[in-house]
Amino acid sequence: MLPVYWLNGLAGTGKSTIAQTIAERTFADGRLGASFFCSRDFKDRSGLHYIFPTLAFQLAQKYPKFRSTLVRLLHSNPEIVNESLYYQMETLIVEPLSSLNISTVIVIDALDECVDEDPQSAILSVMGRLVESIPGVKFFITGRPEPRIQSGFRLGLLRPSTDVFVLHEVEPSVINMDIRLFLADGLSKLAKRRGIKQDNWPTDEHLNLLCERAGSLFVYAVATLKFLDHKFVLPSKQLDIIIRAPGSTVHEGKARFRPSTTLDSLYLTTFQSAFDEMGAEDDEKVQSVISTVVLAVNPLPPSAIATLVDLEKEEAMDLLRMIQSLLKLSEDPDYPVLPFHKSFPDFITNPLRCPDKRFHISPRTGHLNLALNCLKLMNYSLEQNLLSLPNYALNSEVKDLESRINNHISIALKYACQSWHNHLTEVRGDITTIIPALQNFLQVGFLAWLEVLSAIGAARDAIVALENLIPWLQEVRDHQLLNTARDYFQFATNFFEVINVSATHIYHSALELSPLLSIVRKVYYSQRPHPLPKVVTGIPDSWDPSTAISTKHPYYLSSTWSPSSQFIAVVAKEAVEIWDALTLKLLSTLRSTHATTTLGHGLSYSPDGQSLAGCSNTAIIVWDIQTGGEAKTIECGVTETGLELVWSLDGKTIGAFSPQKLEPLTVYVYDVVSGTSLPPCTLQSKTRPYIWAHDKSFRIATTSLWDSRSCRISIFEVGLVPTEIESFPLQFQSGLGVFSPATYRISVASSFTRDNTHSPEFLILDIQNSEILLKEIGSYWHLSFSDDGSLFAAFTGNHLLVWMYTSNHYTRWREFQQTPTPLYFSPTSLSILGCAGPLLYILHLGNSPAAPAAPAIEPVITTHSQQLDAFSPNGTYIATTYHGKSTITITNLHSQNPSPSQFIDTELEISAMVLTGRVLLVKGSDVVVAWLLTEEGVVDGIVGNTRADHNDSLWNISLQALANHWARLLGQRGGSDENGQLEFSVEDEIAAIKLNESIICVYHTETGEILKSVRTPLHLRATWYRFQDECNLYHSNLCKHHRPLECDWPVSQTTLQEGWVKDPDGKHRLWLHGHWRSAGNHVDWLHNAATLRLRNSSELVVIKF
Repeated sequence: MLPVYWLNGLAGTGKSTIAQTIAERTFADGRLGASFFCSRDFKDRSGLHYIFPTLAFQLAQKYPKFRSTLVRLLHSNPEIVNESLYYQMETLIVEPLSSLNISTVIVIDALDECVDEDPQSAILSVMGRLVESIPGVKFFITGRPEPRIQSGFRLGLLRPSTDVFVLHEVEPSVINMDIRLFLADGLSKLAKRRGIKQDNWPTDEHLNLLCERAGSLFVYAVATLKFLDHKFVLPSKQLDIIIRAPGSTVHEGKARFRPSTTLDSLYLTTFQSAFDEMGAEDDEKVQSVISTVVLAVNPLPPSAIATLVDLEKEEAMDLLRMIQSLLKLSEDPDYPVLPFHKSFPDFITNPLRCPDKRFHISPRTGHLNLALNCLKLMNYSLEQNLLSLPNYALNSEVKDLESRINNHISIALKYACQSWHNHLTEVRGDITTIIPALQNFLQVGFLAWLEVLSAIGAARDAIVALENLIPWLQEVRDHQLLNTARDYFQFATNFFEVINVSATHIYHSALELSPLLSIVRKVYYSQRPHPLPKVVTGIPDSWDPSTAISTKHPYYLSSTWSPSSQFIAVVAKEAVEIWDALTLKLLSTLRSTHATTTLGHGLSYSPDGQSLAGCSNTAIIVWDIQTGGEAKTIECGVTETGLELVWSLDGKTIGAFSPQKLEPLTVYVYDVVSGTSLPPCTLQSKTRPYIWAHDKSFRIATTSLWDSRSCRISIFEVGLVPTEIESFPLQFQSGLGVFSPATYRISVASSFTRDNTHSPEFLILDIQNSEILLKEIGSYWHLSFSDDGSLFAAFTGNHLLVWMYTSNHYTRWREFQQTPTPLYFSPTSLSILGCAGPLLYILHLGNSPAAPAAPAIEPVITTHSQQLDAFSPNGTYIATTYHGKSTITITNLHSQNPSPSQFIDTELEISAMVLTGRVLLVKGSDVVVAWLLTEEGVVDGIVGNTRADHNDSLWNISLQALANHWARLLGQRGGSDENGQLEFSVEDEIAAIKLNESIICVYHTETGEILKSVRTPLHLRATWYRFQDECNLYHSNLCKHHRPLECDWPVSQTTLQEGWVKDPDGKHRLWLHGHWRSAGNHVDWLHNAATLRLRNSSELVVIKF
């Protein structure tokens, strides 16, 4: 007996019934190890990645030795759910079963109902490679003969191991005999149960007619028995209704059923007999209940259906009971109801098959009503902190979270929160009834909706919903809601990491850190719960263009987009990881079994997105994306880890070359199917070439040097002997930057310009028409064209510039501040992926260049140099400026004024400053200037000691002695940016100044007496509250006695830990994102842990707790 048995059959032929019978019988005799019944109606039964973990769980329940082995494997890799299908089956199923020599039966039903984009069925591809490793295991699999299922069973490795039985090819007479036996047995049992005399019921004539109308479909026989077994009507009367019903419809005869079936007539008869006596006023109730059953994204119980359509639970149950023969309906109102067969939704939603307008469900109208019902329910039920979660709590810290969810979030509300967008985006035509509900939801319930999704572990659904909502709003042309949805999408993507783990930090962190001009902040900021951390300064005005940033790994070798732009692949930790491009969530890990697995820089998706190629030391590895297994390992004989790869357009060959080896340049070509090497192509190249797929082969653009001031761009066809297709002369020496095959545009950088000056020049050329499309003076690197050539990106310094092609030239369109990295445009041209070292980020560019102009979310561009800041010791004021600038911003941290900042134009090139109580001291190039801060404003500056006799009591700290002493110290020590930093005690009596990289001097401000000199670790920032080492703090009173004070909590708790700021009690007080939590930031707690100062080289953030 072969290890795999495939029961193949069309819809309605009885596959699932047979699978259920096989499972029951093998369970009864102890042979059943596990089963998985696929269903597109349930998320956890339609996903491929659920199959092997579910089977492993059931096997572990049955076999104790298997359980012990599995537990050890899970301890070693608890994240196996993110691994590939191949790795899952190998680790969870094959290794334990083979090592224990277990013989068992595994049943997988309706494999065709799993979501599977692989043209040859991902599950079957994996099984074909591993099933021979467990000869004691027999797989019983059912599925419709869809192309991908048929192709999977025809795979070379699986076909010899599979028995196939095709149900719909069985002789009709045999099937009809089985159906007759099935009906006779079912009717006999029904008669006994209902007390009907069986002398002449049913008659042979009745049985013959029912078999004829079944048309060899068991589904008709099942539906007939369910119809006859009506709770309130005699079976004999129900049978008479079927007998009197008309024959098959013309449309039904052309459908996927056999021409002789009358399944549609049976369905229509069921409805008419159930509802004909009801009044027209009840038709709307019937429509709303049935459309919810048929159109729901996931099956809902009657109780939830009643809530959604605003009916009493019993009323909804009564309506469903009237057509229970067409449904899988339990007497438990909290158990999901769904159509008993897929043919029923097809019937009821097709006006040709269901001509009775009373019962026909229009999908467009049904989705409109469902979307409206979902929005109404959310608008009525959602409220801030619906679950009464404690402040600052992570979801995982709330021990009774599941209980709170069950008590406060009904099944209907959960469904509405997760599925409203699925229904809304199906709505077309008149939308006037739904826009007010949508507007109310966005203006009132948006954050409460995020709370629910966070708590139930479905935060990503928010991003998907908003991503679907935006194009729908574009289509219906509601620009006000469109701008709101775009802003909310930025909120959800920028703060996904914290929303995903904490519902409360939607307010504590995400809302607090959202940009000042963002719509979400304007709408919801006043609703923040208290107490909360308050970010006083450092928040940008508008959204950062980086929709996602990752520092998961210490080094990223390579990255690339999938053709759909939905995923990115990255090389990290000797493996390839597939991430969600919206959230950077790890989806799967691809591993190599090749002997040498040092993966290099080359990564390339096949054109259909089904395969991914990468290179190790000596081989090119091709993975199947769906299964995660190695589809092919091609020994290339090239000991290079830096090969760059490109697929041919037909996906049959891969081109590879090393950009470091140019003279000569060799392009290697490999046949993916056979794994063999084709003849390489060799040519000379002076600069780095550009290679791309063309038809079934490849083309190369490269530069050849003519003389010292001219060059030629050549296009070659790859072959055994490269063929030059075209060449274009350039009248200056140049290196080929990048090439756009779609437009024949190139970016070049010349070492001198046409007027013979030696300033670096950067150009984009249309080489076919000899036109200059862009000319810039300066140095640029990491150049990149979008796939269609409409956009171009390059770095200059720390600035990423993006140009758009309009009106026959490129114009600057976007500008971002980013760490320079290689750039990769997404295939949609809407995003840029940057990847280098420990940093990976995605920049969202906004609207497509081809789309109509709409208000764009402009990025924040920071062009300042090093930021300087000064705090008053009592925590009242903060002064900020930039080195070399003249303007200072003064912010009152205690002010209730919405705009608590004042501005001072010092007319100095500021090099240092300090706040002493309410006195601001600023050092210019050769002078110290002081300002007095008051509640009313800022007193004019005082230079040097010209006003030392000022009578104000605030000047009794001897400004003259302080200013002169500071100026003298700075002058003696050089006063560099990092030296000369000054901090004061709360009483302004004691000061500490950093004299050089390792010495801090503590002195009395009035007398200038030096109290103590402290030697510090190199590069440690000199602050009053932490300047000796990482364990000791100093306080002014204790400094007089020259002894340190131990911290009240470990210093490690006052630093950033994976983006979180914790208070002394260990609470997660604030989550920081992006570069705010990079390794180069300095973090200081000030004023009894009430204020956090976070600073890097270009930005200052101040947070009050």
